[in-house]
Amino acid sequence: MTRPKTQVIMTFIHAGGAGKTSTTRDIGAELARRGHRVLLVDLDPQANLSDWLGAGGVPVEQTVVPVLEDGAPLPEPQQVHGMDLIPSHLRLAKTEVMLPALHNSEGRLKKALDRVREAGTYDFILLDAPPSLGKITGNGANAADWLIIPLPASRKGLDALAGVGEAIEAYSDTNEDLRVAMYLVTQAGHTTTSREVQDVYAQMFPGRLAGPISHRPGVYGDCQVEEQPVGPRQKEAHAEIAAAVDTLLERVSA
Repeated sequence: MTRPKTQVIMTFIHAGGAGKTSTTRDIGAELARRGHRVLLVDLDPQANLSDWLGAGGVPVEQTVVPVLEDGAPLPEPQQVHGMDLIPSHLRLAKTEVMLPALHNSEGRLKKALDRVREAGTYDFILLDAPPSLGKITGNGANAADWLIIPLPASRKGLDALAGVGEAIEAYSDTNEDLRVAMYLVTQAGHTTTSREVQDVYAQMFPGRLAGPISHRPGVYGDCQVEEQPVGPRQKEAHAEIAAAVDTLLERVSA
């Protein structure tokens, strides 16, 4: 049986603290639990995704730095919780500064990922982009088929919407096939503000909203310390992630 083509999905919002990295980690893990072959690529110099999966502190050669700086193929990935992972490195902060002077400065990751697509090794490649609008995020956007936009249920999320829209428009100019798979409500609470913000999102993105993912500092803090994704033993949190993955699979297969 012929497998469907590899789907490349970038989790993106230019504001920090929106649940971007935990979203990438947990959606990837849930896809893997369902039997999909998953590659995570950590593009953020902060390397939170790598650290939270126990793969921090790797040599720079095992990251995307050579891909972006030298046009090298993707390195051999690390194996974490049923997924493959290309970790990050602090050196990516320097790479960001170097990229504007290099040829094809926003197309280097796409070239490397296209080779992986052709090999048919993965069903999903999830990119954890930096919380910025720089060249590394541009590389991710040009390589991706889909975007997941995590939107915290707070004023921070509302304030970020204008910038998110402008960024999507700009990235669509260079990647006409780029689409938003879903706007995922994160950090939802029981406050009036949280409910009101979610109502605004529902009005703005009818048919494209997913979630909410509840604000659970204990659960998510423990997962970071234990270097593992949210899973079935965190029953309520896992149910929210599973529902988001259901929505994602519906969108990318439509």
